[in-house]
Amino acid sequence: MRHEPTIRVSAPHVAEPAADRGPGSAQLLAELERRCLGLRTQPGAGRIDALFARLDAFAVQAADLIAKLADPAALSPSARRCFERAHADLGEAFGDVERLLTLPTRLGIPTACFSEDMLAATAMIAMLAPVRADADRLHETLSREMRALLHPDTDDALEARLVDSGFADPLRAARRMRGWQQETSTDRAESDALDALLPAMIDALERYQDPDTALAAFDEIVGRLPADIALFAPLRARPALLRSLLGLLGHAPDLARHLIAQPALIRRLIDGSAFIPLSPPADLDTEFGHLIGADDRQAGHLRIAQAIDAHRFGLGLRLIERKADPLDIAAAHGYLAEAGLRTMADDALSRMREKHGVVPGSELVVLALGRFGGGALTGRSDLDIVYLFTGNHRVQSDGHKPLDANEYYCRVAQQITNAMATVTTMGPLYEIDTRLRPWGAKGLLACSVESFERYHFESAWTWEHMALTRARPVYGSDAARKAVKAIVGRRLRQPRDGNGLLLDAVKMRRDIARHKPPQGPFDVKLVRGGLVDLEFAVHVNQLGRHVGIHPHLRTAIRAQVKAGLLDPAVAGAHETLTRLLVVLRLLSPHGREPAPQQRSTIARACGYDHWERLEADYGAARVIVQESWQATVARAMTGGG
Repeated sequence: MRHEPTIRVSAPHVAEPAADRGPGSAQLLAELERRCLGLRTQPGAGRIDALFARLDAFAVQAADLIAKLADPAALSPSARRCFERAHADLGEAFGDVERLLTLPTRLGIPTACFSEDMLAATAMIAMLAPVRADADRLHETLSREMRALLHPDTDDALEARLVDSGFADPLRAARRMRGWQQETSTDRAESDALDALLPAMIDALERYQDPDTALAAFDEIVGRLPADIALFAPLRARPALLRSLLGLLGHAPDLARHLIAQPALIRRLIDGSAFIPLSPPADLDTEFGHLIGADDRQAGHLRIAQAIDAHRFGLGLRLIERKADPLDIAAAHGYLAEAGLRTMADDALSRMREKHGVVPGSELVVLALGRFGGGALTGRSDLDIVYLFTGNHRVQSDGHKPLDANEYYCRVAQQITNAMATVTTMGPLYEIDTRLRPWGAKGLLACSVESFERYHFESAWTWEHMALTRARPVYGSDAARKAVKAIVGRRLRQPRDGNGLLLDAVKMRRDIARHKPPQGPFDVKLVRGGLVDLEFAVHVNQLGRHVGIHPHLRTAIRAQVKAGLLDPAVAGAHETLTRLLVVLRLLSPHGREPAPQQRSTIARACGYDHWERLEADYGAARVIVQESWQATVARAMTGGG
């Protein structure tokens, strides 16, 4: 016999006669509050304060909706979703309390081992069932009343369930789900799995800020699936996989776009390969080298870009699933960008050799700056790059179409830039910023190492030297990279006017605050006491004290803490801010306070069990950074050590 779904997609919903519906929601709320008041007076009630807090939250949401029943226009989908979440949270709280109060019996521990307060609390277990029944009855009745008011013609069980769950467009949502049933009707395993999954899926979606959008994304993924991928049977067999997929749709829509853009990624989600750590650099080089191929250049670039997007998806998934520290995810994003750059640069140089030969005694060096140079990227970071070449800029290449070194390497640089910005269905692979090159937009896209050295010793501004503190060669032979690194080190360690440095730094920070203010309190980089303030404090010490000269900010901070130039608490503050930056760039990139529904996911990804604790540590980190920046300014002004 065919398995019948828990929610029948075509079964009629028969309205109950008014006389059979029993008391209304207002009466049921009053009864629930009366019973809760009696429960609060029982001995040991203090042991279940968490349950009372959830009961209060549920009662507040119910009272708000009851008050709005007189004005249907005030019954928004978001208000009903809040009520549904409060009911779901209450169910979890009842479960937690019941596990606590039955602990002595479950563990077989003698009652003499427990305090009188705990024993009194365990005696309350029999009183919880009626309270829970009252709450469930209130939830069911109020949902029915709202449905009758807002959707009086709803006579379908699935549509009624979607109305109760707060979907803004339950009819369209029901059509989508029926479409899945039709598409799977020829596959018994998939059809049965879908029938079994629908209740759990709706239960999960109703807790999200925008269940309609999450469902639409899921529908698009289903519609774009390759024919050889079965989705619903694996989701039924592995509830954790369903939670992961719906979690992406509900809490990380930007990450879920990867599944829509590349539906075959579902295969990696199903087989678990999306959850494994990023491959080592050598393996990435092999993978990308194979993908570049020898055929159409654009096709090879697109294959690599799609592979990088797939790896980004895996990194984002590991982040929200709390399988890796955000600091390690940031480093992995850096390794990924470097591997892509190496392959694109190798390809550009190979194709240039075919037409124009090589420039004798010369080679390309790529210098990374900013977060790229610091080896800690987010999933949205752009790449700050300076293209250099060794040797004499007047020498010509030795091919049948010779070019002078400047033209040769400028063409190579442009090809690499274009390749790294290859547009996929997710948009440009990377935004490439080359404005930190000598003479900025007025200078050549690629310049000789000699010109680079001369510029930074004779013409560069203080802000350019601050940027140079995070310079790191990421492409070129060992000898060439070592030579460029030595030039950077010599320039950073040159004596300079401390007062002039400080005045320039303070002015630059003020200019940034004026021209690029923070977008909100969670704009972790630009907010007061954020990462930019921290970087300025570190850079002033690097240039003025020559301590902690290293492109990785964590390493520089530790050296300056050891030298007594920074408070030891700065190291922890930097890690808190960086973790939050990496997570927010993925889940809530607008800089404003994250939506309430996202906060627990953000907190867990940052390594916290509660949002309030993360928020408190974020505030403390900002205070530490502000004080460190002010102390750095004061120390520089007085010339103190």
